Amino acid sequence: MAQNITLLGASYSDVPAVQLPKTGGGTATFTDVTDTTAAAADVATGKYFYTAAGVFTQGTASGGGGGGWTKIGNTTELAVNTTSTSAASAGTISIGSSYYTDAYIIYVRIRDKEGKRNNYFYGSDSFFINYYKASSQTQTLSVAGIIYYKYASNAYTGYTGSYGVYGYSINSSGTLTIRKRYSSSNTTTINSTYLIDVYYIAPPQALFG
Repeated sequence: MAQNITLLGASYSDVPAVQLPKTGGGTATFTDVTDTTAAAADVATGKYFYTAAGVFTQGTASGGGGGGWTKIGNTTELAVNTTSTSAASAGTISIGSSYYTDAYIIYVRIRDKEGKRNNYFYGSDSFFINYYKASSQTQTLSVAGIIYYKYASNAYTGYTGSYGVYGYSINSSGTLTIRKRYSSSNTTTINSTYLIDVYYIAPPQALFG
């Protein structure tokens, strides 16, 4: 951000930075950063930036390549044991009611700890989007994005007719329901322990009025 400054009695307009000689030789550049708007949650973990106050700060964002996704809580482990071909609850995770009432995109990443079995991953990726940002909203936020179950040769299948363990819904209390469903056409059991990570990102508010 450019500033108007006075140096040794002389006035200068719209100065973006000042270079001064260093004691050991060379120059040091001092730049005004008061127009910085980023917060730690906007910057990837392991990366650093300067706040508007000039404080050297480490970012805390994770997921999505550090592009603003923030992890909610710690990784959850969930044991699944079923042979039913009907979808049923595998358990719940409390993520907080604010992720239901506010305009967030929620990303649920589920991975089978046993890894690929018979060329089939029983993990999933699911997205939930609250388009309304209204505390009076009462309906359950069901899956709004696409759930993928990865097979061999990088082929994918979508939510409808698929099987495995996946994020299903979020209610007004901020309870995330995980579902399980077995495929009788696949001889590999889905019984395993699954790692569940939940992330959120706030989309541009202009989209919500």
